[in-house]
Amino acid sequence: MWVAYRLIPKFAFVVPDYSKVHVDFFVPLEHINGAKNGQKVLVEMTEWKRGSDNPNGKVIDVLGNSGEHETEIHAIMAEYGLPMVFAPEVEAAAKKLATEITPEEIAKRRDFRGITTFTIDPHDAKDFDDALSLQKLENGNWEVGVHIADVTHYLKPHTILDDEAVSRATSVYLVDRCVPMLPEVLSNFACSLRPHEEKYCFSAVFELDDHAQIQNQWFGKTVIYSDHRFSYEEVQTIIETGEGPYKDEIFTLDRLAKILRAERTSKGSIFFDKAEVKFQLDDAGAPTGVYFKTQKDAHKLIEDFMLLANRKVAEFLGKKTKDSSTALRDQKGPTKKR
Repeated sequence: MWVAYRLIPKFAFVVPDYSKVHVDFFVPLEHINGAKNGQKVLVEMTEWKRGSDNPNGKVIDVLGNSGEHETEIHAIMAEYGLPMVFAPEVEAAAKKLATEITPEEIAKRRDFRGITTFTIDPHDAKDFDDALSLQKLENGNWEVGVHIADVTHYLKPHTILDDEAVSRATSVYLVDRCVPMLPEVLSNFACSLRPHEEKYCFSAVFELDDHAQIQNQWFGKTVIYSDHRFSYEEVQTIIETGEGPYKDEIFTLDRLAKILRAERTSKGSIFFDKAEVKFQLDDAGAPTGVYFKTQKDAHKLIEDFMLLANRKVAEFLGKKTKDSSTALRDQKGPTKKR
């Protein structure tokens, strides 16, 4: 719980800044943890005596001075239970990971390093967890790869890193920062598909004809090399002006994506197009303006291929589960009614 702190000569009260807590906390001076009058702190209840109007507590963390940017962001994080840092043992475990790309591991994977591959993300993105590849096949069809960073290569079940990732569940994006699911060595480096670096991925690869009809598909582990890091704005400019790096690949992906989108629309797909509110921040992280971010073709291009990958992977896994259940039922024989 995050609260405002008020110091009185012989004792202190912590006044909740949280609407669901309606009582002040009495804090003995030996438990103020260096907090000063007017600062925001985290308080832990230690006792609430029968008949007493106020519970006792102790300050477990000092967030800073009220009204300061970092203090208020940390207060929001505390209110919603978002962790501010990784525990030292989690950081230590991440730093011990072997993150280099090895020939032995490459040999176990499908190699896409010679195929044109790039990422498309917001201009201020710090990590890049998905990429697209494109090549024309000898039969005239297109091979489109949807590549997702292979986090499971580094996170083994029931390890301290895996447990931390399960506990956090997801990365959380605030106005001026990301609260990552994984330590920086993974989220911003080993598992970020940064340009001009080789990375391990899980991939969904589709052979599409000129009408975006799937002729073949493959799912599995890969190694890629990202040739370029695009922002949405850069890709949109290429689509609108016809000029820019990898323009032929962008045009082809955009054309195929629009066919996929039209097919989804004809089958009743629901589109939740909405204007997203974004904030302009200065170097100190303070908001200086606000604008609406609308989805254009560049955003939809990525969305269409991600939806295709998600749908086809789900169908693939669903079929495997159904086939396994059928095989198991056949092994057991027919179920007899009682």
